[in-house]
Amino acid sequence: MKLTKHRAVFLFLMGLNGASCLLAQSQAAPADVKAFVAQYVAAFNAKDVAHIHALYHPKSLACITPESKGFYDGEMAAAWRNPIPANYTFKISAVNEDNLKVIEQLGSFPVRPNQELQINYQNADGSGGIVLVYLVQDKGRWFDNYPCASEQTLKQYRDAAPAREKHAAHYKALAEGIKEPLRSQLIALLREHKTGEAISRYREASGQDYGTSISVIDVLAQVARQ
Repeated sequence: MKLTKHRAVFLFLMGLNGASCLLAQSQAAPADVKAFVAQYVAAFNAKDVAHIHALYHPKSLACITPESKGFYDGEMAAAWRNPIPANYTFKISAVNEDNLKVIEQLGSFPVRPNQELQINYQNADGSGGIVLVYLVQDKGRWFDNYPCASEQTLKQYRDAAPAREKHAAHYKALAEGIKEPLRSQLIALLREHKTGEAISRYREASGQDYGTSISVIDVLAQVARQ
């Protein structure tokens, strides 16, 4: 199962170490948690940044400044490349301390999180994903406790801008070079939310490695959404 996390600041580091101390599942979750998840999924699927930010704790939102906005926007775009289908499930567990230690190597939480929210889903092609959200309850309301990147992390992101632009241009050129009928077949798969199948089909046809295939299909997915 492919791991997709809205904790995108630390997309590749915030691994799940099991769902210990399970507190709530979809069917038995409190009404306020269900309402939060419904709002979150709707905003995620709509790629509605303003709505997502409205779910952030105010101290998390304060970390997004004009200087750092590009970093957060870029990480958000990477996190929500695929929508969460309607048949998702979710559960809440106690905060995993090992995860927090890893996160603190790159940034910090402005408020200590109360719970981990794990949204699980499966796509039509059998691939699946996990969206992990850290929650904090403040004044009777649940918030997305988004971690704030450190100055060092932001500097590394800015320093890597030329390399990112070079890679983006390369993947765009590869996507534009996909010939028919493969191009139309891939776009059709993406419109059916069969991203995993599209990646496999492209990789087999092109001979590219898995990482490159993911990036090329990401570019093509933008065309499929038009």
